[in-house]
Parts: sequence; C-alpha cells; structure tokens
Amino acid sequence: MDSDIMHIGQRIRRLRREARMTLLEVASAANLSIGFMSQVERNLTGISISSLVNVAKALNVPLGVLVDQPRQEQPDSHQGARESYSLDDTQQRYERLSTTFNGSLLNAVKVQLLEGYRSEWVAHGGDEFVYVLSGQVSYAVGKKEYLLASGDSLHFDAQQQHRVTNLGDGVAELISVGTLQLFDDDHSVFVSLANSTSTKPVRAAKKANVPAAPGAAESTAAKTVAAPRRRTARAGK
Repeated sequence: MDSDIMHIGQRIRRLRREARMTLLEVASAANLSIGFMSQVERNLTGISISSLVNVAKALNVPLGVLVDQPRQEQPDSHQGARESYSLDDTQQRYERLSTTFNGSLLNAVKVQLLEGYRSEWVAHGGDEFVYVLSGQVSYAVGKKEYLLASGDSLHFDAQQQHRVTNLGDGVAELISVGTLQLFDDDHSVFVSLANSTSTKPVRAAKKANVPAAPGAAESTAAKTVAAPRRRTARAGK
C-alpha cells in the first residue's frame, strides 16, 4: 500500500485534534459511524471520496488539505489517457471524468470496485446517478436494495444513507455522477493555506489503467501545503 495513503487517517486525526473536536463530533457531522471513523484514523480501513468530502466539511477544511486528486482541465477526456487513482489503494479506484468551470454543478467519476468490496454507509447533500458498465453490484438506499448489472442504472436522493457492494466474482465498474463537490480545484484555497498552515495534502495513489476482468469491472502528515501542480494526463479507476 502506498505510504501516503496510510497517512490520510493520521491527517484526519491531527486536524480533528487541532479543531478540538471529539471523534463522535466529527463522525456525527460527517454522517458516519464512530466505529468507522475510528478505523479510518487508525488506518485500518479505507474511505470513499464522498465520505472524505463529508469529513473535510466536518473539520471545516478544504478537501484539498486531505488529498490531492488529479485535475481534469479539458472538457473532454479519453480512455487510456486518464489517471487512475485510489484513496486506500486496495478496494476502490477512480478515474476523474468531469472538469470544473464557473457555475458547474456535476461531478463524475469512473469507479472500479474490487471483488468483495462493500463501502461504508454514507449520506450527503444532492442527488446521485450511477450506471453500471460491467459486473454486478447492490446499492442499499435507505431501507431498499437495488440489484444492478451491466447496463443498469440508479438515480437516488443522496441525503439517504446508502452503500454499494460488489456482488460479482471479479471487478465491478460503474460511472457515478452527482452534485456533491468531489474535487477541489481552487488554487486560491491552496495559496491561502500555504500562508497559514504547516500541513500538506496527501497525494492520491496513482496507477496506470489496468483493463477490467472479462465480464466484470466503485468504493500524512507532511510539513507544508503545496499549491497543486498542473498535471499532464498520462496513459494509464
């Protein structure tokens, strides 16, 4: 596992203590269980992007303080040229599909869920749409469960508690689109933080794209905050 990824939990703990917040307070504000938050801080489990967004809001810090994700500066993106990255480097990989511009509302990612993956329960503002590219997944939304296979889709109110599970024998792959702000591309945020804090965002683990299994294919503290560098797409979840 990438050493930077192991430090996301430590960074959350440090920021929580600096904010003089208890684990229960952060977990409650982030709509997560205290048990899950405890495991995240101790690096015993990974965390999804949407949950990390909730944690950043609970701590009242920009998402970019916790993790530095790839940028998507062009309106178009192409298979094989997008960076594949993860937050826990084990169960869930992302490819960023959406860009940002003045007034943009949608955030889109292509997600790969490894066999046996089950996300934490999470709830957040806005709505969410998922389209399954390959594999079989189960989405639990509130008290309902939706079984989805390749070509199936689901649109739901993301304010309800929800979680996703990979039911298949291999990797499941899907596209997730929602109004939750998943990316922090505001350079001014990093510039202002660089002048006021002594921490640096964790770089998301990057990896070249690996084709999904046939018939299958979601879920540290350094010393200075660096302004995100312009990235160049490379051939490569």
